[in-house]
Amino acid sequence: MQNLEKVQTEIQKVIGEDPTIREPNRIIVTVEKRSIWKGGKEVVLLKGSVHSESDKAKADAIARKHGLGREVVDTITVLS
Repeated sequence: MQNLEKVQTEIQKVIGEDPTIREPNRIIVTVEKRSIWKGGKEVVLLKGSVHSESDKAKADAIARKHGLGREVVDTITVLS
């Protein structure tokens, strides 16, 4: 599997370059290895806030596509 940092950088870059996501810099991407009780899996975490459900869905889709099979945990808040 790719290095955690490379995957994190790639996902953050693709989200940041997506012209359809308003203020992509409000989305924070981290990739970390979960504890043994989770099987030691590598997980992509999405945090931050966006302006629409559409932006949240796009960031989630990008993370899943570029996460190379890693679980994605999306805690992005949609601003009202």
